[in-house]
Amino acid sequence: MLLRGKPPALVKVYQALERDLAKWGPHETFTRERYALYRMGRGFADLVFMRDGLRLAIYLGRTRRAACFFKVGRMSTHRIIHVAMLRTLTDWRTVRPYLKEAYRFAQEEDASSRMPSSRALGGQRTTP
Repeated sequence: MLLRGKPPALVKVYQALERDLAKWGPHETFTRERYALYRMGRGFADLVFMRDGLRLAIYLGRTRRAACFFKVGRMSTHRIIHVAMLRTLTDWRTVRPYLKEAYRFAQEEDASSRMPSSRALGGQRTTP
């Protein structure tokens, strides 16, 4: 449904993104019309099919200054959004390492949120 009627060049870029994500490990992809959300416990990216490209928003734990991002902004204390426009496979290859970083960041957040705190286990917080 997501790819129906989309320009073939953008479909190729989207398929390359999906192939790489599948190699990295488990995640959830939610799609609707022209939108895709990628998440584990938290979202790590979202994508919108535009007329002339794929608008990819990546959520990182730090600010990354790179020419591929046309917008960078703080969403919360530990999450910074980085937005890129993908039109070609070369654009995808440029942004790919940042999406992988976002994927790993979400994995770490997900793993730490599943770890019970010492208080939940009946322990006490100690300071050295």
